[in-house]
Amino acid sequence: MRKGFTLDSAVRRATVYATALGLYELRLNGQRVGDHLLAPEWTDYHTRVQVQTYDVTPLLRSGANAMGATLANGWYCGGWQYWEKEIRAMYGTDPSLLVQLEIEFADGRRQTLVTDDSWRGTADGPLRFAGIYEGVTYDARKEMPGWDAPGFDDSKWLALQPRGADLKVGKLAWQRGQPIRATRELKPVAVTEVKPGVHVFAFDQNMVGHCRFRFRGKVGETVELQHGEMRNPDGTVFLGNLLVVSNHRIQLDLYTFRSEAEETFEPAFTYHGFQYVEVRGLKEKPALDSLVAVVANSDCPETGEFTCSEPLLNRLAQNILWSQRGNYMGIPTDCPQRNERCGYTGDAQFFMQAAVYNMDVSAFFNKWLVDVCQDAQMPDGHIADRAPHYGTGDSWYIGWGDAGIICPYEIYRNYGDTRVIREHYAAMKRYLEAMSRNSRDGLFTGNIGGGDWLATGGGVADDVMGTAYLALDFKLMAEMAEAIGETSDVAAFRNKFAEVAKAFAKAYIDAEGNIKESSQSGFALAFTIGLVPPALKEKMTARFAEEARRFDWHPRTGFVGTPRLLLGLHLAGRDEDACKLLLTKTAPSWLYPVSIGATTIWEQWEAWDGNNAKGGMNSLNHYAFGAVGEYLFGMVGGIQPDAPGYKRIRIKPVVRDGLTWAKADYDSIHGRIASHWKREGDQLTMEVTIPANTIATVYVPVASKLGEDGPAKDAAGVTEGGNTLDKVKGVKFLRMENNAAVYAVGSGTYRFQSPFPETIK
Repeated sequence: MRKGFTLDSAVRRATVYATALGLYELRLNGQRVGDHLLAPEWTDYHTRVQVQTYDVTPLLRSGANAMGATLANGWYCGGWQYWEKEIRAMYGTDPSLLVQLEIEFADGRRQTLVTDDSWRGTADGPLRFAGIYEGVTYDARKEMPGWDAPGFDDSKWLALQPRGADLKVGKLAWQRGQPIRATRELKPVAVTEVKPGVHVFAFDQNMVGHCRFRFRGKVGETVELQHGEMRNPDGTVFLGNLLVVSNHRIQLDLYTFRSEAEETFEPAFTYHGFQYVEVRGLKEKPALDSLVAVVANSDCPETGEFTCSEPLLNRLAQNILWSQRGNYMGIPTDCPQRNERCGYTGDAQFFMQAAVYNMDVSAFFNKWLVDVCQDAQMPDGHIADRAPHYGTGDSWYIGWGDAGIICPYEIYRNYGDTRVIREHYAAMKRYLEAMSRNSRDGLFTGNIGGGDWLATGGGVADDVMGTAYLALDFKLMAEMAEAIGETSDVAAFRNKFAEVAKAFAKAYIDAEGNIKESSQSGFALAFTIGLVPPALKEKMTARFAEEARRFDWHPRTGFVGTPRLLLGLHLAGRDEDACKLLLTKTAPSWLYPVSIGATTIWEQWEAWDGNNAKGGMNSLNHYAFGAVGEYLFGMVGGIQPDAPGYKRIRIKPVVRDGLTWAKADYDSIHGRIASHWKREGDQLTMEVTIPANTIATVYVPVASKLGEDGPAKDAAGVTEGGNTLDKVKGVKFLRMENNAAVYAVGSGTYRFQSPFPETIK
């Protein structure tokens, strides 16, 4: 599409507002406008369409100008989710563009240009096809130099017509989150000819984005780029986990050469999840530097860093971050390569606290929670398992729909944001009312959905899980109601939580501390939600530890239990078991994939054995099990919010055998928080940084002396900067708690040291 226009004066300021049903790239006078990818990004187009705003003052000039745009299918009218027949035309069948250019001249006059019937367009350009899932087909022979610049002859193009009443679309909305951008580039580490004319580029990182290449061919020859996460035994790219069906391509870019000179191409309007690129159609082996990977993701600032003495844990932390990058694409997707890439609500909430440590996700979730709480809430009040909602994804999934309550709470907890509570409070109450209607005598009796998805023997009974989430929803709603002054709801929600907790204990916990038909996940839910009766805590702790030992300290939990497994053991006082689970290197475990070369988090515990690729529903870039990142930052590193928004901070590291040092850094909304600890000989050193205008409670581990039983009895051996604590300004001793001396400290940097014999377990 294009429109030529003339400006008769110098431009002081020019702003363009643009959006599309589908995807667009906008150009002015031969230059691209902005750096957004996949704009306007995915929403439920029936309810809202995001608008982007660009300052284009430098791109305009007096005299002749031209504005152009390329449109593609995107999520609006693409052929994605092929197994649901109605999806192909669920939003619409043809892409459309909406642009408004506002110009202010140096002499004060104003002019507005909009998309109207003066625009002209053609479908006969080089971009023959573009699909989010499928890839791009581009024929360079059909390029039209200057089509987006003044003076181009568009007389043979069609006059475009404004869309009318047939267009069913929601309201225009501002883009709340950071745009998707190209955020980094990666070079391949090898290129191999696996068959005659078939070359595979290998990267040392599984990633999400697209490739830019410089290849040489002959006029009319086509080169194919097939992207995938694994290789077959013969070295070709494995497609079995992409769930490809007959006559349906996925992650395949096609480029037809216009000349015999070297040509450069970078596709738009698609993205791929890949570590390997199979190139077919070249007559000569390409150079290693002839292809580069362009990594794309929602451009959220990265805020955290975790390292420790165990290299595999460091790689695990990086894998978690890479999976977050790859799946934060305008919405939090479940995977970036196969035939889903949807905003599954449960996956996002299971991983959310780990995500917060890695990135500033406040704006990102500000957008997505509109998708969840407003656009994906069903008439009966429950929230769908996917947002943006589409097709038949309106069934009730416990743990998934609860994202409508849990995710706003996490935003409040980490950023102190009460606006998100107010904006979605009515929707959250409606969800809680729906949960209550599906409950009887304090127990949830409704549909569970997928349960503890992908658990391998250590899961939780459906009714136990449903009731646990019912309790959690009431507990969080009470806290959020208090935060925004909804005092009449606070007591009611707290009473309901107490009622559900009592019913849970009566129905599901026996006198020996066992939970009905439940293993690791059931105990993890009970301990992290607060459903353990004080009288049974000791027995339930013992049963929980037995479930860890029963599987030889391997996590056998699914999507529901895994995020809470190590946290639950921590709250049960069993960090020794939690650390054994964390450091297990055989399958299933967090470190098994790392030990055989994984660079992202897998969808399944045993998705691959390092040799034989596993097909079907088997993404190698799926962050749900990466929720363990919360334990790395919050427990091993010890950085936790002690009040919403980190106005008060808790520094409470878990120091156990298996690690000799750990460093966690987090850029909170108040500034950087640092918690670094190291064991050397018989001494523990803790370096702590607390940002301005905050206070912290710091737990300094102190081990008992050799030959003594029980925890340390006093803090006599603790120093700060080499000084006894009574001489340090801003540090106040509070108490001894278990094996830690507890201090209140103000902002600043501190270096605590304490006796901690390395022989102490």
